[in-house]
Amino acid sequence: MLKSIIGIIVAYIVMAIFAFGVFTCAYLGLGVDRVFEPDSYAVSTVWIAIMIGVALIGGILGGLTCAAISNSKGACTAFAVIVFVLGLAVAIPALTKEKTSEPRTGDVPNLTAMSMAQNPTWLLLLNPAISAAGILLGAKKKLPAAAA
Repeated sequence: MLKSIIGIIVAYIVMAIFAFGVFTCAYLGLGVDRVFEPDSYAVSTVWIAIMIGVALIGGILGGLTCAAISNSKGACTAFAVIVFVLGLAVAIPALTKEKTSEPRTGDVPNLTAMSMAQNPTWLLLLNPAISAAGILLGAKKKLPAAAA
């Protein structure tokens, strides 16, 4: 039981560090004009693709980590459910916040960009499912056939 809990916690930390690192590097590398649509805070197609990739690859890394530590299919499934539910819970404020019509001008600091970004509704709902699927894929790769 303790190994399962530790596996879930460490896997979540791995996913968070991966996402933070990729998003920070991508934002700095792409620049504000390629992250957002012109003169708005609506995210670009490039950024949407990055978000989907991070959700999937981060999920796979999380699943591999959880499976390596816990060696339990049940722990990995619980982890996938936790990530899915937390992802939907985090999406609720973004779904309910009013879209700003304020135009984006010039360079935008990273924290401002995060708070003002307008992601499509479908992406906010899909990303938790992609992450959960990635976790299950990663766990399936790591766990022996008897444990899976």
